[in-house]
Amino acid sequence: MRIFIKKLLPVLLAVVLIAGFAGCHARTDGKNPAVSNSPKTSAAPSGSPMASASPGANETESPMGSASPSGSPMTSGNPSDMIEGFMEGVVVDPADAPFAVETLSRHADYKDLAIQSITYKLYEERQAYYVILQGEGDASIRVYVFPDGKVIPAEGENG
Repeated sequence: MRIFIKKLLPVLLAVVLIAGFAGCHARTDGKNPAVSNSPKTSAAPSGSPMASASPGANETESPMGSASPSGSPMTSGNPSDMIEGFMEGVVVDPADAPFAVETLSRHADYKDLAIQSITYKLYEERQAYYVILQGEGDASIRVYVFPDGKVIPAEGENG
């Protein structure tokens, strides 16, 4: 009985391998219409408002993020309006938002003010850094910094 099992096991293994290869060949030889060897692409734009969570998603990596959810749809269709890792309401360490810090340091009205906090926030459906700056005394100045470098004072919130 042992000799029978020792001879039968390799034969069964060979039959399974041959059947597996034959099955793979049948699926990729083009005769099966359900399976195609060529990728399907479309020239039409996708129906989703956010094809990816980051600009340059077709590139290796971009300064604006990866395929993780952003917390808001991209409304402008311009990837340069995206902020990497944007999730509305998340407080950001100034060290993790060098673009906002650099933009404010170049702006004459805000270059000498200390940053109290930075938060991801939507402003008119655009992603922005919501920055609270230390003003004179207890006063604080609130501004929105956009990925395109534009700085807008937060209306009615300064003081």
